[in-house]
Amino acid sequence: MLRIVILLDSLKVSAWVLEAIFQTMQEKNARVVLAVVNQSPKSSGKKSPFLYRLYRALDRKLFLRQPDAFSQKELTNIPGWEIPVLPVQPIQKKYSDYLTPETLEEIRAYNPDIIIRFGFRILRGEILQLAPLGVWSFHHGDPQKYRGGPPCFWEVINKEETTGAALIQLSEKLDDGLVFYQSWSQTDPLSVQRNANKVFWNSSFFIARVFQEISVLGLTDWKQKLLDSQPKSERNIPILTPPNFPKMLSSWIGLWGRNFSRKISEGLKRPHWEITVAKLTNGEDILNQTFEFKPIKAPANFLSRGSFWADPFPIEHQGNTWVFYEEFDFPSKKGGIGVGIWDGNYLTETKIVVAENWHLSYPFVLEENGQHYLIPESGESKQLFIYRALEFPHKWEKLGMFFEGEAYDPTILKRDGLYWLFVNRRSHEGTSAFVELCCYYSSDLENPNWVSHALNPIVSDVRSSRPAGRIFEQDGKLYRPAQDSGKRYGHRIKIQEILKLNKFEYSEKTVRVIEGEEEKGVFGTHTFNFTSNWVFSDAYSRK
Repeated sequence: MLRIVILLDSLKVSAWVLEAIFQTMQEKNARVVLAVVNQSPKSSGKKSPFLYRLYRALDRKLFLRQPDAFSQKELTNIPGWEIPVLPVQPIQKKYSDYLTPETLEEIRAYNPDIIIRFGFRILRGEILQLAPLGVWSFHHGDPQKYRGGPPCFWEVINKEETTGAALIQLSEKLDDGLVFYQSWSQTDPLSVQRNANKVFWNSSFFIARVFQEISVLGLTDWKQKLLDSQPKSERNIPILTPPNFPKMLSSWIGLWGRNFSRKISEGLKRPHWEITVAKLTNGEDILNQTFEFKPIKAPANFLSRGSFWADPFPIEHQGNTWVFYEEFDFPSKKGGIGVGIWDGNYLTETKIVVAENWHLSYPFVLEENGQHYLIPESGESKQLFIYRALEFPHKWEKLGMFFEGEAYDPTILKRDGLYWLFVNRRSHEGTSAFVELCCYYSSDLENPNWVSHALNPIVSDVRSSRPAGRIFEQDGKLYRPAQDSGKRYGHRIKIQEILKLNKFEYSEKTVRVIEGEEEKGVFGTHTFNFTSNWVFSDAYSRK
């Protein structure tokens, strides 16, 4: 049992902090034994420049999102809150706080394994070495690129594709300790408030996830894995502060100018997807060949109203290559599942085969035990359903609910006698559905009882989390097509080699990147599937 002391400026905290502490208290291998409350909290720096404060006030007013990660909540409202409180008066020097010898002794009496900082300023002195596992703190930014602050601000101003967040161990050097957990979200192009809101909500689960990993691996193996997996930092990373008046003025003008231009451009041209196809020159080597994708044109009358095809899933049956796809109807803003025959030149005999009152996409189709099954994404309904073919490929029956809850781009892998389900899910309603990949397993496909992977989410990175097609095997290794939505939704595809997959471990690495040619107007691609002769993908443009 890990004993935890939390450092606070008040028992009234931001909503994301309450969530982090609540999630920590739910862990079976952890116990919060003491709350140390600062009786004279101060700002960790000098007062921010006026124009920066004005910008943040207006940004919050215009783009406040619910649930608000920064709304104030009382920790004592957490069910079962019976944590002793130690009020303290730190020694305050410029921007740093030191705890007195008397305070250190009182904390030491609780025999903490970990101290978690939610308050105080820059901590210095003996407190950093008091607990065996140190003092843990959040850094809302990528510590390998951005040190200092303000959190989640410079990524928006500098047009970064992603905004990082990390749980780190404090050291005497600012934002430079061991990294326990790290995640990346897509940067909001316009609002720091919206950007920070989703990143802070996501970070509220980091502590509990580290405790899960310790429980699975054991403390000794976890420490070794931690040391082996530390990210490499760039040298001489500057410590950032809120911008002065000239910098803020130019940044504000640039921010609104480029977003105004973006909105005008997007207003003139609708988003458009189309299915693409390439001939396989060596069907046994998917990783190392070059694909010359060509578009498969949808019917002209279909395209004229702004509708499109995307998410191709091919399957060979009785000598035909059938391609399942999402057919998005622009007037109704809803997708259905279509199918057609690929004859080597055209997609023919196209027909909608599954439609619901909610949006459907990503038609994952598989053959198992002599039956064909279809598991399309239905995130809008907050449930996932499985269909079985009565007459393949045009007639399907809904067998029932396959997975309860929001689940995006469901992908099935059969391995070691189990069915593994990979889906994107949100850890909290304030976070993005693009960021985190979860995995579940079951011994039954038609009537599954899904068990959560011990380390869910197994990926927390918008650049490689969301599934992009069937997992495939080559030369005895497994590969997972994944979407990189860092720059934009469906920006490009990464092929991830699965290094470890069992009930207690998961790891992967990127081995190939497939992307569109932006100079030719192809801004994204987010599906990758193949048969023995053809590889199918899709392409995003604006028309």
